[in-house]
Amino acid sequence: MVRTVEMIPDPSGVQNRATAALSGLLESMFRGEIGVGARLTEIGLAEKLGTSRTPVREALLELKGLGLVEVRRNCGAVFVGFSAEKLKEIYEVRRLLEVEATRKATPRMPPDALQNLLDATRALKKTGADDADWTLDQRLHATIAESSGNRTLVHEISRFARLVQAVRLTVGARIHVQRETTQQHLRLLNAMAQGDAEGAAQAMNRHLIQAERSAVAAIIEWAPDSVG
Repeated sequence: MVRTVEMIPDPSGVQNRATAALSGLLESMFRGEIGVGARLTEIGLAEKLGTSRTPVREALLELKGLGLVEVRRNCGAVFVGFSAEKLKEIYEVRRLLEVEATRKATPRMPPDALQNLLDATRALKKTGADDADWTLDQRLHATIAESSGNRTLVHEISRFARLVQAVRLTVGARIHVQRETTQQHLRLLNAMAQGDAEGAAQAMNRHLIQAERSAVAAIIEWAPDSVG
C-alpha cells in the first residue's frame, strides 16, 4: 500500500506537498509497488497518496525530468525504472552543477550569510546534535546556489535537491552520516571564508561523492530487490 502523504505546511504549500508526493512515489517505486511500465495517472496517484492532483503533477514532472518517467503517446506517464546506477548518474550531474556553483559563489556570497552558516555548522558540531530533516544541509546548498549568480544553475540545482530530500525522507533512517557531513560542510565553508574558490569546489566535490555513496548504499540495503 502506498503511504499517505503528510501535508507539511509552508508559506506556499506547493513545495512541501510536491516533495512529499515525490517521496511517496519514490518509496512505492523502491518497494516494487509501482512496477516498470506502470501507467501513472494524476487522479489515481492523488487518491493513493491522499493529496491533490497539483503536487502529484509536480512530482511527475520532477521524475520525468530525471528520466524516471516517460510520457508516451496514447499511454500517458509511464515509470521506466530506477536503479542504483541511475542514482549514481543523478549524483554525477549534481556534482557537476554544485561544484561549479561553489566555485562561482565563493567570491559572491554575502559575508553575513556565510557567517550564519559557519556559526550554525560549528554549533551543530559542538553539540553533536542531528541536523533535523537535513534543514541546515538544505540551507547551505541553497545559499551556495543562490550566491552563484546564475539563475539557470539555481533552478537546475533545486530540481536535484528535491529528489535528494525525497530520498532522505524515504530511507533517511539508514543514512548515518550527519557527523561526517558536518565536518565536510565546515571544510567547505572555511575554504569559502578564506576566498579559496578552488579549494571550496574540491571540498564540495568530495562531500557529494560521500553523499552519493551513502545514498546508494542506503537504497540498496533498504530495497535490494527493486533497486539493483
